[in-house]
Amino acid sequence: MLQCGVAQIDITPYLGSHIPGQTFNRLSTGIKDPLYAKAVVFYDGQKKIASVVLDTITIDAEAVKEIRDKVASKCSVPSSSIMVSAIHSHTSAPVGDLYESKKDPAYMEFLTTRAADAVVMADGKLQNAKVGASYGFEDSIAFNRRYRMKDGTYRTNPGPKNPMLDHPLGPIDPQVAVVRIDDENDNPIAVLTSYACHLDVVGGTEYSADYPGAIARTIAKALGNDVISIFYTGTCGNINHINFPGIGKPSSKGKEYSDYMGCILAYEVLKTREKIVTDNQCKVNDASTVIKLDTRKPDPVAVKKAYEILTNDPEGKHFNELELTRYHENPKDHLDAELQVMSVGDFAISSFPGEIFVEFGLEVKKQSPFKVTITAELSNGSLGYIPVREAFDQGGYEPSLTTYTNAGPESGYQMVQALVSLLNKL
Repeated sequence: MLQCGVAQIDITPYLGSHIPGQTFNRLSTGIKDPLYAKAVVFYDGQKKIASVVLDTITIDAEAVKEIRDKVASKCSVPSSSIMVSAIHSHTSAPVGDLYESKKDPAYMEFLTTRAADAVVMADGKLQNAKVGASYGFEDSIAFNRRYRMKDGTYRTNPGPKNPMLDHPLGPIDPQVAVVRIDDENDNPIAVLTSYACHLDVVGGTEYSADYPGAIARTIAKALGNDVISIFYTGTCGNINHINFPGIGKPSSKGKEYSDYMGCILAYEVLKTREKIVTDNQCKVNDASTVIKLDTRKPDPVAVKKAYEILTNDPEGKHFNELELTRYHENPKDHLDAELQVMSVGDFAISSFPGEIFVEFGLEVKKQSPFKVTITAELSNGSLGYIPVREAFDQGGYEPSLTTYTNAGPESGYQMVQALVSLLNKL
C-alpha cells in the first residue's frame, strides 16, 4: 500500500536582507506572508522518493547537494531520490548572486537545514495514503510576454494595450495540474498543483510567496488548516500575468491581484480535485541524468561596443552592456544540467534546471507516457533562461547574454529529449 507524508516549515529571512528578482537591489522591509519549505515523501514499500519546494526565487546546485546530504544523514530517503525546486517568487530570500542582489551565506545555511528538516518531518509522518491526478484549465490570467510588433520588431513586455502589438510569439500552458493526496479514510492530506506563470505579481520590498501563497490559503480554508498545498512552477520563462491584449480583467501589480490569481487557480484546483479518483496501490519510481550544455560566446564587436557605452555611463544605467562585459570577463565553457523525473502511479514530475520557455514544457507533456505530468522549472539548480531557437535571433530580455543566462540555443531541446527518455524508463 502506498504511504505518503507531508510537512512545511517557515524559511522567512530576517528583515534587511537582499530581495533578488530585479536588475537593481532591494532590501526587505516587512512580511506580507511567510515563506515556506514544503516537502512530500512517497513510499510504496520498496522505493522512497521526496520532493521539497522552496518559496524562493531560485536554488543553486550547491544548495541542492547540501539539502540532499543533510536529509540522507537524518532519515532513509536516498539523496539521489530527492528533488529540490524553487517557486520563483520575486519577493523572497537572498539565495543567489543575481545581478545586483547578493547571496547571504548565513541564510543559505539556515535554508538548507530547514529544507532538509521539512523532508525529514514528512518522512516521519508517513501514513497509508491514496493518490490521484488530473488537469484543470485556466487561460485568463497568464500571457506570453514576447511579442512581434507591427513595425516588425520583437519585444519582451511591450505593455498592456500597446497599439503596436501584432501577435504573441508563442503559446501559454493553460493546464492546471492537480494531484490529490488523501489518507486511507479519504481525508485530505495535501494537494500538489502546478501552473505556468511568472511569480512577479506582488512586487515591493515585503516578503511574499506571491500567488502560490494565496492558493495555499484558499485551499486551507476549504479543506482544513492541516492540508498542505505544494506548488510547482511550470515552464514560464516567457509567460507572465500582464494582460497585454487588454481583453477581460485588466492585470495589475500588488498583493490584491496576486490574491485574485491565487483564488482563481485555487477554485480550479478544488473543482478538479473533487473529480479525481484515488488509488492506494500506486508504484513509486524516479530516475535522473546529467547532461552537458554548450554555452554561448560573446560577440567581440558587441563586447567592444559595450565597453565604449559603459565608459560614458558612470551611473551604470546600461544593464545589458554591463552584464555582457561581466560575462566576457568570466565566461563558462559548458553547463551541467541535472534532469530528474519522479512518478507515483499515473502522474509524474519532470524537473528543468532553469527558467524554461513554455514550449519545452508543453513538449514534455505531449510526449510523456503518464496521465498527468508536472513540469517543474527551477529544480535542482538554475541555468538561467532557456529560450527556443528563434528567440536568439529575435532578441529581447530572455536570450540576452548575461552572467545569469548563457546556455546555447539547443539547450532546451536537449533537456526535452533527456526528460522524455527518462519518463519512458519509469
